[in-house]
Amino acid sequence: MELRRFLVLLTLAMAILLAVGVWFYPSSEDFRADNPFWNGMVAFAKDFDASPLGSLEELPGAPEGSVLVLVPYLSFSEPELERLEQYVSAGGDLILLDDYGYGNEVLDYLGVRARFAGAPLLDPLFNYKNQWLPRVTDFAPVPATEGVESLMLNHATSLADISEAEVLAWSSPFSFADLDRSTIRDEGEPMGPFTVAAEVAAGRGRLVLVSDPSILINCMGDKDDNLTFISNLLHVRSPDAEVLVDQSHVPQAALDEAKGTLATVRSALASPFAALSVVAALLVVTLSPIWRRKRRQP
Repeated sequence: MELRRFLVLLTLAMAILLAVGVWFYPSSEDFRADNPFWNGMVAFAKDFDASPLGSLEELPGAPEGSVLVLVPYLSFSEPELERLEQYVSAGGDLILLDDYGYGNEVLDYLGVRARFAGAPLLDPLFNYKNQWLPRVTDFAPVPATEGVESLMLNHATSLADISEAEVLAWSSPFSFADLDRSTIRDEGEPMGPFTVAAEVAAGRGRLVLVSDPSILINCMGDKDDNLTFISNLLHVRSPDAEVLVDQSHVPQAALDEAKGTLATVRSALASPFAALSVVAALLVVTLSPIWRRKRRQP
């Protein structure tokens, strides 16, 4: 019996240690708010006190004064699209940043004419180091671009079907859409300028489109005036806006799934009844040998 009790306690201790290790080991997946590496968004989450959302069901029912940052690298279900429409229609601000993901699913469901073009936007002249990192220096004179002189993009695309009144920023006239992804401009491939950021009317809310989600990641936020531009987009309507960042449509590894499970368990154990149950179970396992020993005494 002593050996069995020892094995139970040892298994419990190992499980706790494993859970602690999983909880504190950082994610390395793109656009994760808890990823401190070059491709994560820890800096964004910290700078703007952003709250990660594990599901779009967590969106507030009264969304005015909140801003949802959405990077759509996974497809959407019908209920998710409906929830986004409700959020924007009720007054929430949606900042949709995409290059080669599923942003057009959202735009189609919202009935918005604009689209993410999908073809890589390359600029062989106005860039940082290479044409995949185009620099943007042409902006509409609106509050969202105040204090912004240049942006640095990273493997971006462009926006299509945007009216001039909706444009926030354009690429240079030397940029081109690499339709065949050959990395060189071939005959028939359109030249810039192209729209790379825009603001589109949507219900009582506000819909901002940016053709490069990479401006949010740790290694890009401090480039040029990217941080100022992001801050403007988040706070142009409300300086005290609640910033939400969706994590249910960005890449997720097994580690991230385990963290989500632990978060659920942690939330469940936060209730007084659950906590008392766990304590009681531990006391039973720990003290049962003593009780048995007392029963055997003459």
